Amino acid sequence: MLVAVAVPLAAACSGGGHDTAASAASTSASATETTTPTPSASPSPTPSAAPSYAYATNAAGCHPSAKWTTRQAADWVHFGQLGQSAAKAGDVTFAKSTPGLEGPICDRVTVQVQYWRINYRPADGSSAADPLTDAKFSFAIESLKRTELHIDGRTAHTVHPPKGFATASACNGFLEATYVGGPLTSRELPTQISTGNSLLGDTVTFPTKRVTDYQVYAPTSPGLCDANGRASAVPTSPGQMGIPTPSYPAFSLEPKTN
Repeated sequence: MLVAVAVPLAAACSGGGHDTAASAASTSASATETTTPTPSASPSPTPSAAPSYAYATNAAGCHPSAKWTTRQAADWVHFGQLGQSAAKAGDVTFAKSTPGLEGPICDRVTVQVQYWRINYRPADGSSAADPLTDAKFSFAIESLKRTELHIDGRTAHTVHPPKGFATASACNGFLEATYVGGPLTSRELPTQISTGNSLLGDTVTFPTKRVTDYQVYAPTSPGLCDANGRASAVPTSPGQMGIPTPSYPAFSLEPKTN
């Protein structure tokens, strides 16, 4: 299993990444194009009681949502809005609600879809991982694109990734995440990424309840990466010490600490 832990904030936010937002011409969803720095850290809204998963509509033809908590909004997006798995890596589709079952809702929910490049490097300064044990790595995270939508379930929407997304290399992987509310603060960015677990699948630790879904794209050969996140040798095969195969165990990544 591959486990990675995030680098300090200064390194995690470096690399010249930027956020962009696509526009949507619709009465039920809108988006704004933005180029923003990482927001200042602030606590996330505290979730309260879990909502019902049946979103019956009222006389106005929508489900009341004005007083929803963060948890309720996140659950609605996760269970009722995210559509079928995208045919193209990185595509995120928000489905049209089935009336009376998933909405639509009366007040739109703000949703972000964000894409990052994840650069891997050894956690202990070595340049090789032991294929017989769980390997641990550090990572630095760089935002590539962020799209903001305001959805209510009346219209389907698809968000596309930036060019070159999910084209992994020896030391670079990718991460996409969908979450409710405003942009993630520095304190809400991923702190650990685990890939290749045959039982649990890929897991990402976000210190916030706002994240509804995510997808990890691991690098091809993180065991060959040096302390600067660059390949120290040419991989002899696509999966060498990288994405787990039946011949290799899963491995873990941890943040860079210096």
